[in-house]
Formats: sequence, C-alpha cells, structure tokens
Amino acid sequence: MARAKRLGIRLAPVVIGIGVLIGINAASGNDIYTVIQTYLPDMSNIFKEVNRRYVDKVDPQKLFKSGIEGMLNTLDPYTTYMEKEDREQLEIMTEGKYHGVGLPINFRNNAVTVADPPFIGTPAARAGIREGDEILQVDGVETRGLGLNRTVAKIRGPAGTEVKLLIRREGVEKPIEFTLIRESITIEDVRFAGYIGEGIGYIQLVRFSKNAGREVQQAIQTLEAQNELKGLILDLRSNPGGMLETAVEVADLFLPRKATIVSTRGRDQSANQDFQSFRDPVYGKRPMIVLVNGISASASEIVAGAIQDHDRGIIVGDTTFGKGLVQTVVPLSNTSALKITTAKYYTPSGRSIQKQPYSIWGDSTGAERKKRFQTDAGRPVNGGGGIVPDIVLTRERVSDLAWDLRRKSMYFNFAVHYANVHEELKDHFEITESTLNDFRDYIELKGYRYTHPFERTLSEFKAESAENGGEELVQEIERLEKAIEKYKTELFLASQQDIRRILKQELASKLLGTEKAVEIWLSEDEGARKAIDLLGDLDHYRIVLEAKD
Repeated sequence: MARAKRLGIRLAPVVIGIGVLIGINAASGNDIYTVIQTYLPDMSNIFKEVNRRYVDKVDPQKLFKSGIEGMLNTLDPYTTYMEKEDREQLEIMTEGKYHGVGLPINFRNNAVTVADPPFIGTPAARAGIREGDEILQVDGVETRGLGLNRTVAKIRGPAGTEVKLLIRREGVEKPIEFTLIRESITIEDVRFAGYIGEGIGYIQLVRFSKNAGREVQQAIQTLEAQNELKGLILDLRSNPGGMLETAVEVADLFLPRKATIVSTRGRDQSANQDFQSFRDPVYGKRPMIVLVNGISASASEIVAGAIQDHDRGIIVGDTTFGKGLVQTVVPLSNTSALKITTAKYYTPSGRSIQKQPYSIWGDSTGAERKKRFQTDAGRPVNGGGGIVPDIVLTRERVSDLAWDLRRKSMYFNFAVHYANVHEELKDHFEITESTLNDFRDYIELKGYRYTHPFERTLSEFKAESAENGGEELVQEIERLEKAIEKYKTELFLASQQDIRRILKQELASKLLGTEKAVEIWLSEDEGARKAIDLLGDLDHYRIVLEAKD
C-alpha cells in the first residue's frame, strides 16, 4: 500500500495536465506546463464570470464539481473525484473493517431496509434486528429525508458511542426502538464455506477487501480439518473485485512459489510491477474449479486469469466483466482525493482482459483480440475482453414475469411477511401449491400488476391510431390487449418453476439463515452441479486442462 501511495503522489501534477488538455489536440506536442499556464487562467475566469453574470443563480460548489466530473468523464469510468463519503467507503475496503452496528442495508419499497441478516455477533444481530426491517429514524432523524448514503453515514460512528434506531417490522403494529452501541465491525469476504459433495469443498468469496486472503486460507484449513478435501470450488460469481494486493494473496494460496500472478504496466515507470507467489501453496495440487460470471470483475479476473494461465484449475461459467485497469488514490486534501487509473494489468500469459472502449482517447487493448496467448500447458486463451471460461455455461433463461417480481421486491417482501407469520416452519419448509397461492394473493393485495414489454409499445400505437382516426385499428388493438391479459394470467402458471425456485431461496434466507439459504441455492445451481461433476470425474478434468484446441 505504501508503494501505491507514493505512486499516486508522484502522479498528482500529471492529473492537472490531463484536465486542462480537454479540447486540445493531445498529440500537439505542447509542453504540459505551458498548456497549464495558458489554459488554467481561462478556466478560473470562466468560473468567476458564470458566477457573476449567469441569468440564474448558480451553486458554485456544484458548478465546480460538475467541471471536475466532466473533465474526468473523458478518461475512463474508474477515474473519479472522491469526497469524504467516497474516501470512507474506500478505507473500509482497504482496512477491512468499520465502526458501526453490523447492518447491511439498501433502498427497497421507497424505504431504507435491512437487506440481509445482520452480521453474526454484531450489535444489530444481538439486539434482534431482522432482515426486512425498515429503518424509520436514526437518532430521531427521519431516514426518508436522509436517503440511503446519509443514513449509512449516520448509523456509523466511533466505537463505544450510542445510536438509536426506530424500526418498522412486518406484522408488528407499532414501530420498535433499538438502542445500540457501535463497535468495530470486521467485513467478512467469505460468505459461505462448506462441503457440498463427497470430499468437495465450496468457498463463496463475495469481495476482495483486506481480509479476503486470510479468510480464504482459514476456510481451506477448516475444510481440511473437517474431512478429506479431494476437490475445491472457489465461487467468484458476482464478485466485483477490490484490492490488487488481496487478489495476489488469494491466488498465492493455489499456485507454486514464484509463479507469476499478475503484472501491471503504466505510462509511468513506477507503475510497472510484477507480482509473484511468495510461499508454498496452501491448496497446491488437488483439483479445483473457479466459478465466474459476467459480474466477476477486477480482482476476480486476476485470480481467474492466473489459475487459467497456469493450468491450475478449470474456469467454469460465463465470460467475466473485463476490467483490467488499476487505480491509485491521490490525496488532494483532508476530505478529498483523486482515484486515477495508472496502469493496466496483465495475466501471466501476457493478456490484458480490459474490454474496450474505455476512453475517448482510444484503447490499445483492442489489438489483444487478434493475438493468440497460451497457458503453461499450451492451451489457447483469448485477451481483450474478460476471462473466457474453459467451460462456458449458457446463461439461465428466466421469464420476464419472474424478473419483474424480483425487480419490484415482491419475493423479498413476501418472504419477510411469511417468515413473521410462520415461525413454526423454521426447521423445515417446502414451496407447496398453498405457498404459491399465498404468494399470488399477497402480490394482488399489494396491487402488483405485470406489464409485458409489448404492452408499452401497443399502448403508444393505440393512442397514435386514435388521434389519427384509425377506429378499426383501435378495435383490433383492444382485441389484442384482451388476448395479452389472458396470456398474462397463464404466464404465472408457465413461470411457476422460476417463481418457486426464487421464492425458496428468499424464504430459506428469512427462515433458516444465510448459510442454509446458500446450501439450498447450490443444490439447484447449474454452475455448482457442473463443478461437482468435473471434480467427480478426474479423467474428464485432466482432459479439459490438457486440451490444445
């Protein structure tokens, strides 16, 4: 981390130069400091004149921030201006902990809501706060006026201090007040670890904060202490990444000593670094599968790329996101910083997996698609747009109705309601016809209405036809609308398999807890089943890793 900070400070003058080059031919060859001297006064004068003369009153702070953001938007999506709240979030990632009460919250049903069970052993968990509880007030301040980010900031605070939460709970008539004492909360990157087959261990890693390497190592050691670990599944699906150093630590657990894990290359020489494994592996030679999908990004791609290039395991799933850029944080003041892309990273075979385009100035990674790369065993692999798995799984097709119910939080809301009125089901439950009928009654009671994508276009066409005197056409459209309504009634029955599966996952989380919910989800998950089959057929496993075409 110290190296990254030094790199960021040295690059700070260059950042200003990039900013003032907007609207100037970047290839003009002008000395950067001459350009700064020429254009920086113009920027300052424009800012002053807009504040003095613009027809409407302007917010100087908002205007200045918009100028910064507009400048950085011409570079790439990851170079950003960070204020106090953004820096605090980044520090949580780099430190792996924060001071608060252990509540994962998000915005649902126009309310700040506890999105998952509170972290085990935290003040919120001990007090009995539940998933699905709506946070109405924090220290007497209405959350509806605060919004999500300010609510999170208000709940957090120095360890040992008090915070009062007023909560609305499904099935409880009056709001409940909780008084909690903040503590240091350690972020858990390993969401689940356990056996899901005979001798087959499974580790679900959801982010790469400071603790990820240590947690994965502990998970492996715990699995080995419980049983003979014959094969391992590392699940990086929907893991958006995190710290470069942590990705190296995780990959180091599986690769032989001195194996290259990742390289970074930038315009500044100090950005050029090679990262190698620095110890004997914790899980070094036994079979392993890495599961990925289109949301696996950044640090996830570093680990998957290293495992693939060294033929250490089989990558299964969908092509990953394709984020191959490294950022450095440059402090600007006590409350602000610049997060700037300073390098691209390359897998051991030399691949850049950054998708293009990421910049109006052009992206050299497009050429990667035309190059052929090889793993240690000579297997061909592609660059220039994510990690392509060794075994690609077709994306699961889910009906639009089933997705719409999820988008509108119907499964979540029903599961919260159902768990509160059926606590006797905590030991065992199944999604029966009665459960599906209860769900259907619930969404009707809540006024849910499904609108098919075609209906929106049809409605616009009907209005246009009516305006232009197309009465016969309007009648035909109305007959079609009735047919669509009948189709939508039948669609619930046609979508029952999808609805049943998603409901089962949501109810398991509310009734049985996160770990049991993960187990139930894995029992029906295509990626996990494929991984188990591969680890159970070592001849096929070896053939995949030896294939040259």
